[in-house]
Amino acid sequence: MVATATYVVSLFLSKRHPAWSVSLRAAIALAPLVPGLLYIRACMQFIRGMDELQRRLQMEAWLFAFIGTALIGTAVATLNKAGLDLGELGHGLGMGPASMAAFVLWLFGTGLANRRYK
Repeated sequence: MVATATYVVSLFLSKRHPAWSVSLRAAIALAPLVPGLLYIRACMQFIRGMDELQRRLQMEAWLFAFIGTALIGTAVATLNKAGLDLGELGHGLGMGPASMAAFVLWLFGTGLANRRYK
């Protein structure tokens, strides 16, 4: 949530103040990466504390989310090259849509992996 909130604030600031220096705008644009990296570290620590089966389930779910997000990004890029108007996705998946796609696909992948082992 913190990464998403930081992302929304950085989008607001970058669109609202285009006259700011390039280095300041770059720092603001990259600011959501910090809570994102902390989130990744927390996830890794959480996964290390799991037993072998739960670790395998999570790794399968994350792999599903990663590959699915890559496929969605490829599809969006291909449609953009074909000249389709995708509105907000006209420049490809940004950090926000990619994170949301990965999260939704992780939820779906977790459900699939849990169902597989029941």
